[in-house]
Amino acid sequence: STMPSNEGQAAGNERAGGGASGQSAGSLSETELECPVTDIQMHEVSKVAGMKWLEIGLYLGFELSELENYRVKHPDSLDNRLLDLLSAWKKRETRATVGTLLAVCRRAEVGGAVEKALYKHRH
Repeated sequence: STMPSNEGQAAGNERAGGGASGQSAGSLSETELECPVTDIQMHEVSKVAGMKWLEIGLYLGFELSELENYRVKHPDSLDNRLLDLLSAWKKRETRATVGTLLAVCRRAEVGGAVEKALYKHRH
């Protein structure tokens, strides 16, 4: 499919994070990134990114005071803290997509592990 070069450029500039548009093995397609996050995906992400629960929560738009409640509710499990947080995000956010979650996890420097987990449990 040929498209005007300027359009192709715009698509390429959307910072896919290290050539994700080149569909390397184990990377999610544009379509998959648009899918709503599933419960199993949230569970798997929580297992690999629990230690970054606070940054992920802030990047998803939670207030520090809200995040404090998750800390109190799950004093001993970062995984459960993050899972609870992601569930709340999915309830409040009309477009809680795989792509949004992955972008936030990249900002929190757990993009690689999270993409693997999302890819393994893609739709």
